Amino acid sequence: MKQIIKILILTFLLTNSSFAQLSKVQIEIGSKKLIAEIAETDEEQSEGLMNRPTLGKDNGMLFIFEEGSSPCFWMKDTQIPLSIAFINKTNTIVKIADMQPLSLTEHCSGQPIVLALEVNKGWFEQNNIKVGDKILTIKRVN
Repeated sequence: MKQIIKILILTFLLTNSSFAQLSKVQIEIGSKKLIAEIAETDEEQSEGLMNRPTLGKDNGMLFIFEEGSSPCFWMKDTQIPLSIAFINKTNTIVKIADMQPLSLTEHCSGQPIVLALEVNKGWFEQNNIKVGDKILTIKRVN
């Protein structure tokens, strides 16, 4: 049942592909586009961006959750300072938080979400993306 819900959410959010074929997506927020790897399975979500020395300027990781999830993130074994946006089922950013490398401090969505997007720390601010902004498109990268 959990897989069916995830597939339905992805069908709603993603265009031109089925989830099983995706490894990276292009995300458009306002006039800004970035490429994000997808973390969908429990294992991929647990690993996240751990043990990576760098993250490209306009790159990130997209975490996909079942509708109604209120996840928390930490930075254990993550060397890159990150910012995270929590996104609800209407594709609206409901919270943005900055996260310090190697910290065990939890950063929680505080409300039900379906997506979380991790990027380099300060990326949202530098691109004038804030709470209330919407994800315009998410599409597969060939």
